[in-house]
Amino acid sequence: MARPPPLGELPPGYTSPARSAAPQILAGSLKAPLWLRAYFQGLLFSLGCGIQRHCGKMLFLGLLAFGALALGLRVAIIETDLEQLWVEAGSRVSQELQYTKEKLGEEAAYTSQMLIQTPRREGENVLTPEALGLHLQAALTASKVQVSLYGKSWDLNKICYKSGVPLIENGMIERMIEKLFPCVILTPLDCFWEGAKLQGGSAYLPGRPDIQWTNLDPEQLLEELGPFASLEGFRELLDKAQVGQAYVGRPCLHPDDLHCPPSAPNHHSRQAPNVAQELRGGCHGFSHKFMHWQEELLLGGMARDSQGQLLRAEALQSTFLLMSPRQLYEHFRGDYQTHDIGWSEEQAGTVLQAWQRRFVQLAQEALPENASQQIHAFSSTTLDDILHAFSEVSTARVVGGYLLMVGPPPCALPPPPLEPTLGAPTRDCPFLPQLAYACVTMLRWDCAQSQGAVGLAGVLLVALAVASGLGLCALLGIAFNAATTQVLPFLALGIGVDDIFLMAHAFTEAPPGTPLQERTGECLQRTGTSVALTSINNMVAFFMAALVPIPALRAFSLQAAIVVGCNFAAVMLVFPAVLSLDLHRRHCQRLDVLCCFSRPWYWYFLGLFWA
Repeated sequence: MARPPPLGELPPGYTSPARSAAPQILAGSLKAPLWLRAYFQGLLFSLGCGIQRHCGKMLFLGLLAFGALALGLRVAIIETDLEQLWVEAGSRVSQELQYTKEKLGEEAAYTSQMLIQTPRREGENVLTPEALGLHLQAALTASKVQVSLYGKSWDLNKICYKSGVPLIENGMIERMIEKLFPCVILTPLDCFWEGAKLQGGSAYLPGRPDIQWTNLDPEQLLEELGPFASLEGFRELLDKAQVGQAYVGRPCLHPDDLHCPPSAPNHHSRQAPNVAQELRGGCHGFSHKFMHWQEELLLGGMARDSQGQLLRAEALQSTFLLMSPRQLYEHFRGDYQTHDIGWSEEQAGTVLQAWQRRFVQLAQEALPENASQQIHAFSSTTLDDILHAFSEVSTARVVGGYLLMVGPPPCALPPPPLEPTLGAPTRDCPFLPQLAYACVTMLRWDCAQSQGAVGLAGVLLVALAVASGLGLCALLGIAFNAATTQVLPFLALGIGVDDIFLMAHAFTEAPPGTPLQERTGECLQRTGTSVALTSINNMVAFFMAALVPIPALRAFSLQAAIVVGCNFAAVMLVFPAVLSLDLHRRHCQRLDVLCCFSRPWYWYFLGLFWA
């Protein structure tokens, strides 16, 4: 290690700006900054000379260390949970979410599946019986979804969220209610009788056809059963919830439907309802008091008249609520249907995910391609799948991206032997892949000047440094996300390759008379300060960005800082060893890239022909 030079001296081989400033140093002007620069360059000079003397060892140890760190990618954790990505642990938002979960309890948790319908022609009104008929077709297709897992069939009625089945003293009525109790579905179809078609439950009573929501009139049912059982508690419950006639007292979208109940307001007139008028103020589920769906939950792109009355809308939305994995596990725990499959919460989550994927697939295929409306299905599993797809590291994509990353527009032509290296002619040419650019721009006819292999090795070294930096992040427990896997590798390559080109070009432009054994030290002395300052500034900037209280951005900033640090170590410690080995090749007059072969005797004549 070089000792600090005295204030009145400059280290050997110091660059010309410092030599021109020597009188100022001796005079006391700019003494401290220039002395500090001289001292740092002296250290870099000693480092470069040491690397050149042991270039083979440095290259081997550097590649070994970076390769070992890159293996840390095997334990990388990819975070795709939105709450973990965007909500800081211990923050006010996190505390409020935790408070909500504690107060509402696990039974209030559910997952939402959305069915959104829009017209193919922009601005078209969807508040028509025809548009709602297409929405009913898509919603029916989605509500009939079934998946088979663990030897069981799972449909909407088994996994949907229900607001809570009431307890009735009469056992027969209690069993009937348990089978009929509807799923919570927020849909504009609930303003009409057709909303009952989405409910799949059914019950049986002797002497009656199967009871379903499409034919169930609770008031009439109570009158028929009243002489045979005491149903005062049940009647009081229905009155409190304002169930009334449920769905059979609502207008039919298509009054010509053979199953349209006689109690429907438009059954006898056979007139289609005014959809906008029926949807004003929103819709209700089977309970008018507890199940009110506001307009904003059902419609989009609404237009109103001067009195605020709904006139038209450009989108319809239905939302199916499913139980959470914990709820589904508790619901079927100990049930005869799951006693033989080792039922667990993980299996419940798998069932819900499979059903949601099937829901999205069938809903999007429900309408023909020539229909006037289009369906967009969305589920929480769909979002998770998108995040997983964007967060997964594709080796082929990364390698292809590195190969296809382009260099600057101008590319230097390899000059003939008689032309000087400095000021090599450039010519506009198409964008070249990064590896090809690094190789072509450094190729020369003169073996003593060509550095094509150095360019290739530099780009590959930066790629290894990026992998080692990400591996170190994985070993430190920093979770990866989509920004880490899709952005950071290419950002770090661009930052690292700049230093590679700077150092490689400076290496070929050593001042005349520089001893061969000091070439690497002289190169680091001239360029190391610039590389160090830019790399350290980038690292500090990324570390400062880690103060942002957003977990995803914080992880990205920390990973970027660590990767830039690994790039810096590779450029300052390993790449000079590559330059030193290439210097030995050029001194022995061996071919570039194909360094095992010496330059043939006719190479000089090819250079003359090129000139």
